[in-house]
Amino acid sequence: MNMAKYWENEKPIEVRSGKNSLRWYLKAGKLQISRPEWTDKEGSTHPVKTVILDVEALGESEDREKARKIFAEIVEELG
Repeated sequence: MNMAKYWENEKPIEVRSGKNSLRWYLKAGKLQISRPEWTDKEGSTHPVKTVILDVEALGESEDREKARKIFAEIVEELG
């Protein structure tokens, strides 16, 4: 798989709320986080800047335990 274009080669699991959009690419190990797309007055939708979390790189970092704690707290908050 060409990891540079993982978004073209893999269908993500998507979660959308009124304020967030998450796309999880399991095989690529990438989590995209963005604000929701916006619609102009002509009805065309437009993407918003997206931040990508490289989960593999985070797992290899010295701060991986801190990252695990952050994610555990997020999961706890979601109930």
